Amino acid sequence: MSKEFRLPDLGSGLQEGQIVNWLVEVGQTVTTSDDLCEIETEKAVIEIPVPFAGTILELKADVGEAVAVGAVLAVIGDAGEPTESAEAPVAVAAAPEEPAVAASAPAADTAPTTAGGRVKAMPSVRRIAREHDIELTAVSGTGKFGQITRKDVLAILDNRPEAAVAPASPAAAPQPGTSSRFEPFSMIRKTISARLSQSWQEIPHVFTRIEIDATRLLVVRKALIEELDTKIPIEAILVKACLPALKEFPVFNATVVEGGIELHQHYNIGLAADTETGLVVPVLKNADRLSLREMVAAMLDLMPRAVQRKATPEELSGGTFTVNNIGALGNISGTSIIPHGTTAILSVSRAVEKPVAVNGAVEIRPILEVTLSFDHRAIDGGLAQRFLNRIQENLEEPVKALL
Repeated sequence: MSKEFRLPDLGSGLQEGQIVNWLVEVGQTVTTSDDLCEIETEKAVIEIPVPFAGTILELKADVGEAVAVGAVLAVIGDAGEPTESAEAPVAVAAAPEEPAVAASAPAADTAPTTAGGRVKAMPSVRRIAREHDIELTAVSGTGKFGQITRKDVLAILDNRPEAAVAPASPAAAPQPGTSSRFEPFSMIRKTISARLSQSWQEIPHVFTRIEIDATRLLVVRKALIEELDTKIPIEAILVKACLPALKEFPVFNATVVEGGIELHQHYNIGLAADTETGLVVPVLKNADRLSLREMVAAMLDLMPRAVQRKATPEELSGGTFTVNNIGALGNISGTSIIPHGTTAILSVSRAVEKPVAVNGAVEIRPILEVTLSFDHRAIDGGLAQRFLNRIQENLEEPVKALL
């Protein structure tokens, strides 16, 4: 007897996930050692294992489709077993024939159907067809066992003459030689968009900058690499420089709440990381309890997994302060939006050689521009500058912070 497998709660308040890739096909025999699909949540890409052995009878969502927690992902049973799952796609009512579509589509009697007479197509494909008045019985499916895919429907839309989609007004008419293409946001981009908009709208941002002589920082880092015989991420030294300042000025390791501010006694430092699909912020939990060697090991494990979207939701949440190494991408200056739920973020640029006055003489020194973005509801400019001055001291003579 067939069984439905529903998207489980993957933690951290997940409400839905987006199908990135199916790792099985309809008709394939699977065991619990196989992976069913890759699901993108707002934080990470998670592999979902096959829940029970059998044959894949139905896959209930298309690649790119958002699936709610509790919705049916797949139906698994015995080979050849008919399926009538509770969330089986329903037939789409016939739409008025469009000559432009019918002329380029195969005859209706070639449309692939299920044993129950329904056209083989996932709900998301049916929705697109319904929104654009495309009769699925006139579409030739290129998917597994003749299933109609999203690409099949979009191909028909791409082949429609311009007259089939009239502009709303002369002002909206496309200009000769111009074109555009809509790409929906991925799950992570939707999350980034929503959270940054919320942060910018709710938090009164203020930015202050300072230049730091990185001569000693670079010398100490080189010595540490030789001493520990391992790569030393610059973020490790940045975090070590920030921790004493966060303890001295606890308002920077806090959350603004209704009527006041919550000062955190733990130090979970977010480390902004660039990925192909968008910015993620893995969190180094209880950073103040880690030795430099332990911190380096934790970063060398966490950061690559975050970039590959393999970090867990727990590893990507709970930050109390954030360090953003914008210099990793070559930036020599820049500011950052404060992550919602925190009061500040530190942005550190790439070191650039500049002429500076030293004891009455001009010398060329590597200079870092460090920018602090802070929440003006809780922090005033004077306090922000004192906090930044302490970080400057720790970076210009990093041995103090590392001891």
